[in-house]
Amino acid sequence: MTSDTALEQGQNPRGEVLSSVHTPELDGFRALAVTMVFVAHVCYGSRLPLAVLSWMPEPLRQVITHGWLGVDLFFILSGLLITGILVDSKNSAAYFRNFYGRRALRILPLYLTCIAVMSIAYRGYGSYFVLSLGFLANFDHLFHVPEPHGPGVFWSLSIEEHFYLLWPLLVYFLNRSHLLLLSILIVGVTPILRGVCAAYGMDANSEIYMYSFFRFDGLALGAALAIWVRSRYFTSKHIVILVTTLGGLALAITVIGRPYGIMQGQSVASAALRYTQAEFLFAAAIASALALGGSTLTAPLRSRVAKFVSDRSYCIYLIHLALIDLYLWTMHSLNINDIVSLGPVLTVCLRLIILGVTTLLIASLSRRFLEGPFLQLKRYF
Repeated sequence: MTSDTALEQGQNPRGEVLSSVHTPELDGFRALAVTMVFVAHVCYGSRLPLAVLSWMPEPLRQVITHGWLGVDLFFILSGLLITGILVDSKNSAAYFRNFYGRRALRILPLYLTCIAVMSIAYRGYGSYFVLSLGFLANFDHLFHVPEPHGPGVFWSLSIEEHFYLLWPLLVYFLNRSHLLLLSILIVGVTPILRGVCAAYGMDANSEIYMYSFFRFDGLALGAALAIWVRSRYFTSKHIVILVTTLGGLALAITVIGRPYGIMQGQSVASAALRYTQAEFLFAAAIASALALGGSTLTAPLRSRVAKFVSDRSYCIYLIHLALIDLYLWTMHSLNINDIVSLGPVLTVCLRLIILGVTTLLIASLSRRFLEGPFLQLKRYF
């Protein structure tokens, strides 16, 4: 369980020991991830006809339509942060108890509350909520269980919990070199697994997109970053090499995969490599931010707005799609068609404002009165 000499705790280019330094830039990435998902769902998950979005410049539409990749950014951040916690605490006396205790306090109060409330709002989906209680929402297709729209976001949380069911054990028994090799192996093998299964007819959206063993590569990539920043290889020279390598790999995947339909959602190439393509770019951006932490270039990631959204990102993610459903139900009940009444531009802007403010308000209340009291109990773990 000891660390290899070559992978001992390292320092960043400013000479700070990474395991003891909070990196506020990561709050910015978390805020970016949840914002990407939120905006994409408001524009494309709230039954807006595509013609309503035609006023947007094409580059803006492209950015919004790729907001679903925010989940992959979440996976990398989760792998980075949680693996860092595990590596730093692996020699503590109550390693497993502390990790799972703190994890439960962070995840369960809000998650169980959402399940309770949404099971009342979404009648007829009892089987889905039963699966969700066991963190199996992402396997609803396998069990032929219908998925309600709003609570459908539970799938990604299930993937994270499956990963962290076994990952603490691997961190505990493997040294850092072997853990790094395992992480890289997962990053390399998972796209191959996706491609093979897609070639044999597995559905890219309901199965490959959601089943845990097809999505562990993002978490493993974050884990590899966590080990790297704690090593003596976290230097200016190696940062340039890593960022260049990740960016080059993403570019190569794009160029080589384009003739095979990598940018088309239903192709084998897309099912295999689309996530990897984005994950390498995200990892390169995160590595750059870690290297430039505290500088003017990363100031937006450290802003108060980014911190505010980041602190509420868990709740925002869990409730935002259900709030979109509530908005649509309310408008329908009042016999109001905002598209006809306001026109395309005002409709999109108004929905973003109303749903954004409402989601942030509820997330703030949750942070203050639900999540906060339980988070204070972490000191006992």
